[in-house]
Amino acid sequence: MPIPNDRRVIWGSHVVPQESFSTTSTQVTREEGTTAGTASYTDYRLDTTVAKRFGGKGSVAITEDQTIDGWVSFMHPADDTWESRSGTGDDADVWEDTYTVWDRGGRNVTDALAVILAGSTAIKFLYIKNLGSIECEVALEGDERDILIPPGASVAMRTTSSVTAATVKVATAASSGTTTQIEYVIAI
Repeated sequence: MPIPNDRRVIWGSHVVPQESFSTTSTQVTREEGTTAGTASYTDYRLDTTVAKRFGGKGSVAITEDQTIDGWVSFMHPADDTWESRSGTGDDADVWEDTYTVWDRGGRNVTDALAVILAGSTAIKFLYIKNLGSIECEVALEGDERDILIPPGASVAMRTTSSVTAATVKVATAASSGTTTQIEYVIAI
């Protein structure tokens, strides 16, 4: 099988700022005691202060051969290299023809800043999602925490050549002894 080329990551986001409002009740009680109409309830509409939606799409060309192991959190460590999916390794599968469960969990994160993945290769694309219930923080270079990721939220970005696998660190934002779980994609 030939070596894959022209690999890219394509992503997008869409944000709709909303405000809540209470609807007017149209509910009435009939003579026999039954009700008709709609009771008041809370509904949402586009925030009138912002008055627009936000969104964007992006793409970044990545290396056709992801030589770092563990570049995605949702594959088993034995299967997370291009070689193991391209039909060239010892126990390789043809990835187009193989059923794979992509949601295999994530990585535990504690309150101490820790590197997600070892390596000195520059990262071209980084995606981190907080799967847990505690906020986590990301430091891209050094130990200064740059990005706060609330529970259930994620970040996706192209990075500069100075951001490497060894410089991206994650920790929980809460006090000592707390943990959360993340999933990630680190593409070089």
